[in-house]
Amino acid sequence: MIRILFDSRCKRWLFVWLLLGCLLFQQIAWLWSDFSWHGLAGMALASLIYAIAMQCFFAVTFDRNAAVRVQQTLTLPLALPVARDMVLAELQARYGRRVRVQGDSHFEVRTACSFKSWGEYLSVDLAEAGVVATRVYLCSRPWLRLTLIDWGKNRDNVKSMVRVLAQRGKSGL
Repeated sequence: MIRILFDSRCKRWLFVWLLLGCLLFQQIAWLWSDFSWHGLAGMALASLIYAIAMQCFFAVTFDRNAAVRVQQTLTLPLALPVARDMVLAELQARYGRRVRVQGDSHFEVRTACSFKSWGEYLSVDLAEAGVVATRVYLCSRPWLRLTLIDWGKNRDNVKSMVRVLAQRGKSGL
């Protein structure tokens, strides 16, 4: 049971933040009372119990929705210039002027802030995989490095791009 609560770096960081937050909150209340070692020990014990209870509550949420870098590779049956134009058109249709073109085969997008996240970086790299084939490498990661839970936004970004590019690649558009 304890291993499940602390098996990832995100879960360990959440526990530290919960413990520090609870200690800080109790420290403010403790400043208005008289100092005693019993009060200090009780405050530390209550903070530890609260942090462990919250960690148990959020462990399942972390397993489903932890903010991770999502990567996927897709091979399109199109020549590189055609695939480049198709990917650029799709990115511009979705994200507008936020698309940054870097070189001939690298695109970056910073998605907008939403209720679920502070935004993500979506990068698309293209490479030739043959005469009439192009390998598309998609990567989505949180914009804010301290993001602990992204509610599946990175996974959704990559899945939706893969789905649209695969459909358009099959139809040859």
